[in-house]
Amino acid sequence: MCWVVGLALLGGCNKKDAAPAAGESQVAAQVNEGEVSVHQVEALLQLQPALGARFGEQASARALDSLIEQELAAQAAVQAGLDHSPKTLQALALARREVLARAYQDQLAEKASLPDTSAVERYYDEHPELFSQRRQYLLEETVAQVTGADVDAWLRKAESTHSVEELQAWLAQQTVPRKSRRFAQWAEGMPLELLPRLAKLKPGQSMALRRPESVYVLTVIKTEDAPVLLGQATPAIQAVLTGQRRQEAVREGMTRLREQAKITRFMAQAEANASAASSADVASAPQPSASH
Repeated sequence: MCWVVGLALLGGCNKKDAAPAAGESQVAAQVNEGEVSVHQVEALLQLQPALGARFGEQASARALDSLIEQELAAQAAVQAGLDHSPKTLQALALARREVLARAYQDQLAEKASLPDTSAVERYYDEHPELFSQRRQYLLEETVAQVTGADVDAWLRKAESTHSVEELQAWLAQQTVPRKSRRFAQWAEGMPLELLPRLAKLKPGQSMALRRPESVYVLTVIKTEDAPVLLGQATPAIQAVLTGQRRQEAVREGMTRLREQAKITRFMAQAEANASAASSADVASAPQPSASH
């Protein structure tokens, strides 16, 4: 058998009776009676950009091999009658709904307006810790297994220390399990919800956060200023604002759909009925007699 592979992917078949090249037919490979198209290869590469980063020029070939394997398995499933099984039909219905929903939400996102110059400048001014006052931080991170009433005391003490030595001396007196590490991080690499607080700290000061079953302490060892000018920051700001506007367009579109729709939830009512019935069965069950 000769699989027809696009010249852009792996090269064509040399037989005279071979099908046209993929550039003409858009067929990347013939698999028994089925086909894998160039568009499917391109779609897979878009969905899995890690393939391009990992395999470089061989990414298209790898994607095609994966789709050929998939096509072979799909053909075998049909021959085995699995395409009619309830489990498969349910999975196909879920996949179809997911693809259609994503397509509609992508359409909503495409309608989002692009940020103008004033929006970019406003974002730059509102986030000095990312741009005009950008820094690189050398930090010490400590995670201590503290729970219950001790948490508040830990939070207050960690944030009241004024030097790394003072904090470490206090930590050395504590008996709870803990782990510490030092690392360097640029401002944009920090969680955005923490950055405004972190930017206000001087070397030696700490911020402490309540976490499930632990206390998280972040101490500034030293900082290095590395401001970014508006012109340098503009592309990144545009990307952030565009992403935010696309997400907002999707949220607004989905809110409109919910407001216009008539939705009746049967599952919640069925679960409530089942729970009530179970409680009634327990209440009406014969109770064991007390032994004397």
